Amino acid sequence: MACKCSDYTSGMLRTDVVFQRVTKTPDGAGGYTDAWAAISGAPTRAHVEAMSGSERYNSDRVEAGVRYRVAVRYVSGLTVKDAVLIDGKRSNIRFINNVEFKSRWLVIDVDEGVAPE
Repeated sequence: MACKCSDYTSGMLRTDVVFQRVTKTPDGAGGYTDAWAAISGAPTRAHVEAMSGSERYNSDRVEAGVRYRVAVRYVSGLTVKDAVLIDGKRSNIRFINNVEFKSRWLVIDVDEGVAPE
């Protein structure tokens, strides 16, 4: 049986991405502010493909949303609480798949244009 890992090659990683995690930053008044910071050691190149798009009417305006599938080389520690910047737009991670549990590739489903949960 062929390994699904062979569906991805390094030549397919053409899109710049930045994986981010919320960090607590001191606000100078004894409290903290949540800020997004790049995750050290996370992949910076990905294969990105649009999976679906939608529009919804909310608060007297139309909001567009796009779901992407992002393939990157394996990195441990990513969670659905993290986010990814694709072309400068933040997308929320919805699902992370370690392809065939081989720890070679991650296939990540993300939603752009949706508020984080």
